[in-house]
Amino acid sequence: MSWHGRPFAFRVRVDVEHVEAQKYIGDYRLTRVAVTNLLDMLAEMDVHLTFAVLGITAEMFPNLIADIVDAGHEVYGHGMFHREAFAGRSLADQRHELRRMRDSIHAACGVEAVGLGCPHHGSADENTLRAAAELGITFVESRFRAAGTPFPQWRDVEGCDLRVVVPGAEARGASDYTDRRPDWADAHEEAFSPEGAREKWLANIDWAERHGHMASLVIHPWMLVINAGEIQVVKDVIRHARERGAWFATVAGLTEMASAADG
Repeated sequence: MSWHGRPFAFRVRVDVEHVEAQKYIGDYRLTRVAVTNLLDMLAEMDVHLTFAVLGITAEMFPNLIADIVDAGHEVYGHGMFHREAFAGRSLADQRHELRRMRDSIHAACGVEAVGLGCPHHGSADENTLRAAAELGITFVESRFRAAGTPFPQWRDVEGCDLRVVVPGAEARGASDYTDRRPDWADAHEEAFSPEGAREKWLANIDWAERHGHMASLVIHPWMLVINAGEIQVVKDVIRHARERGAWFATVAGLTEMASAADG
């Protein structure tokens, strides 16, 4: 199986979450500036990415979310509030949040969100998958992965006859980071390092190319503003992936691959 005719895939997810900007830098308005600047950069590069949007951010900045769609990028859901993780909550509670998320995104940009990128490092449980499936959200990016394959697959949801698409487990991923978030400081023990990030992110792409798999990168617009040098690293990494022939993965494209393999 190829990645839509390409030898490997690179997936960049942009998390649009003004509440995190407010929490860690004290100004939620920076989200609008940062996303707008990112859209300008991507237009210059002629690259289209996927944006995981909080429902509450879609309510706060509906025109911004519409701008993302108008620029040709893909929009899907990142939860409603970015508060507690999904895992461990009741089915009704998770379904309520995902319904609000879906409706808020649709009201902002007219797009029916059919994908979910779970916050809190992908924390999710079977109730998350079921709530998503019941609402027509067919792709769930979380700690649930298709074992033994780099490719996305349909996965049965426990307790019902519904299914969702999950990414393949044989992949490599990374995220930008900042020592303003204590949990990330524990992991990295440093402020953002452009040199370290470039080395790791490029290595992931090269690994994906060698093995015909997928590499992924999660970026946060507000971090692009406060992390010195990150925006140039992101440009370099995107340019490298394109030059090496990567398919820039989308939720729609991954779901299509899973359906084709499913017969």
